[in-house]
Amino acid sequence: MPSLRAICVGLLLTPLLQLSSGAPVAAADCYKPGNAPALPTSGNPTELPATTLALKYVAIGRGIQNYTCATSTSPAVAIGAIATLFDATSLAYMSTKALHAIPPIAVNMPLPKSSASINIANSSLKPLGNHYFDAAGTPVFDLTTAKKSLFAAKVANVSAPADASKGPGGQGAVDWLYLTSKPAYTSVGLGAVYRVVTAGGKAVCTEAGSQSVQYAAEYWFYG
Repeated sequence: MPSLRAICVGLLLTPLLQLSSGAPVAAADCYKPGNAPALPTSGNPTELPATTLALKYVAIGRGIQNYTCATSTSPAVAIGAIATLFDATSLAYMSTKALHAIPPIAVNMPLPKSSASINIANSSLKPLGNHYFDAAGTPVFDLTTAKKSLFAAKVANVSAPADASKGPGGQGAVDWLYLTSKPAYTSVGLGAVYRVVTAGGKAVCTEAGSQSVQYAAEYWFYG
């Protein structure tokens, strides 16, 4: 007989799953916060710094990374990003393996509307908020449904694993990041975020001008 954990993981990936009795199981019934799931590691000689804060939310981000190219042979210069964040907290607590499988799938899907859920492998993830850069170039994470926000500053980055999804354009996966709350800005309920398990998002200049690259990633929020 399958364990309750196995049933819940299956439920999160297949919302129509029912027990043999025919009684449906609600996903909310499976979310029993206990020991927080472990942040994934990149396999680099140096990993992202650890945090002493508590895990609050895990989200799947789906959007675009924006760049500018001075010439066709110049390095691409990052100028921001826009993404919708979808709540994957329950899934993270139940199965990080299932969670990590989502970004490589999501990056090849059409960009979702910010108000709509994203459906991946029969799993429906509801919108949690948005990620964007303000006029001053500060990364902003606005978790509107949770009424939390983070104005962030990058502390560290490491390369994505060699086997990370390169995205639809095949240009590569953007770095994993660790960001903390930016001084002189007022964040609400959040103090740090990690961008991990990235898929796509890296730019390669082929001509002068701007470039937008499809990406997906996991965002782990702490506070």
